[in-house]
Amino acid sequence: MPSGDFFTTSEQNLIAESIAAAEASCDLSFSLFVGELEEGRKDAIKLHKSLDKSSATVLVCVDLQNHAIEIVTGSYASATVDNQACRLAAVAMANAFTINDFAGGLNQAFAVLGAHAYRPKSMTDV
Repeated sequence: MPSGDFFTTSEQNLIAESIAAAEASCDLSFSLFVGELEEGRKDAIKLHKSLDKSSATVLVCVDLQNHAIEIVTGSYASATVDNQACRLAAVAMANAFTINDFAGGLNQAFAVLGAHAYRPKSMTDV
């Protein structure tokens, strides 16, 4: 199911804002897929490989029907967004999903991922 069929316009805007905030804090891209993952992680990896600049992208996949969450990081992205950060984001989503707060769970997840990917500017960037 496309995310537009599940989330209200307001929820879509909030999710887009949380993705934009995560991206603004680092040099990574964040992407979201909400829909069926017939083969679970295998499908998530295929989706990730199809993205532009996949090495610097973190893809969050949520299959609400099968209660599955997959987070795939590219080779560059995994240097700052490690497995622990992905687990924290997944737990944040799962906790919110149990009370049917799907948009809130995604917002929390992108906040966690963005915080872990944060790279402070050096003095030479000023």
